[in-house]
Amino acid sequence: MARGYTVRLEAFEGPLDLLLHLVKTNEVDIYHLPIATITDQYLEYLDMFEELNLDVAGEYLVMAATLMYLKSRLLLPTDDEEEEAAADDPAVDLVRQLAEYQRYREAAEELRDRLVLGRDVFRREPSPVEAGEDEQQELRPVDLPTLFEALRRVLTQAVARAPHQLPGEEYRVADAVRSMIAALKRDGRRRFDELFTAGAPRGWIIASFVGLLELVRLGVIAAEQEGRAGTIYLRLIDADADEAVADLIESYGHGDRPADVA
Repeated sequence: MARGYTVRLEAFEGPLDLLLHLVKTNEVDIYHLPIATITDQYLEYLDMFEELNLDVAGEYLVMAATLMYLKSRLLLPTDDEEEEAAADDPAVDLVRQLAEYQRYREAAEELRDRLVLGRDVFRREPSPVEAGEDEQQELRPVDLPTLFEALRRVLTQAVARAPHQLPGEEYRVADAVRSMIAALKRDGRRRFDELFTAGAPRGWIIASFVGLLELVRLGVIAAEQEGRAGTIYLRLIDADADEAVADLIESYGHGDRPADVA
């Protein structure tokens, strides 16, 4: 089999960062975690990382084991007194770590915002009316965690369509890149979910996402979002990057591992 493609896992700084992302996505309180839901989604991410051929650090797997243990406790009868007396309860420890990490992230983001504000001292603050208009119309750059969450949702929908897939059929990143570039040259921009037509096989979704990450990295396309939680759009920003795209297709065309349908 041809050598596998590899995507660096830079979306999350570690398992706590991924957990905090899931907490924010589900809009839940850290101190009242829905363990079953968070565990299932965390494992979905690990499955997704494996399909993307990501080099996942062992600490992600340790966290997965902890979450699965906590979920299992919800399904098994326990001695309440014994559980309350446990000084090393992993659930309590997990919440403590997550709360500390959240404080660290918030402090880091506040410091970053202050540094940015210091550089932009001559910037005029928008009026409330302008701010409201920007919130509705402004397209913001999408970060990697947001893209991964969008992919997880697409893959979750694909699972429901699994019986319609053809086992063993192969999908290549090079083909996905060609299709993506052709669509964006024709339409200018597209919604993220439009990359995957109704009934798109899981293998094609994975190949397309890898191609998307590569094209964003090369600066050929931009991933943007309406407001803070709106529709994600893909926009062609360098229509003359034919050589870079050709090199990318060449590198994957001769070496990428087919994204097999499970």
